[in-house]
Amino acid sequence: MNESRDTLENNNTELNKKLVMLLLEKYNINPFSSLSVKDVAKDLGMNQNNANQLFKRNDFPSINFTKPKQICALSYYLWKLERRE
Repeated sequence: MNESRDTLENNNTELNKKLVMLLLEKYNINPFSSLSVKDVAKDLGMNQNNANQLFKRNDFPSINFTKPKQICALSYYLWKLERRE
């Protein structure tokens, strides 16, 4: 039972990755470009203070050693897709 669940989760993860890549290609977004706190706040419809707090979370794949804080577009969209499930 656990093996089938693991297989299903792996397939779901692969499909998510392919979906994100197709959407990035369709909208002509460079998957390795960086998004700032302001970009993330605008995309999620929140204020910049809340987006700043999001960048501090352990499950958020941000790059925190840069000023300003940034996140790779591909990592952000994959994270966003996984959080919706």
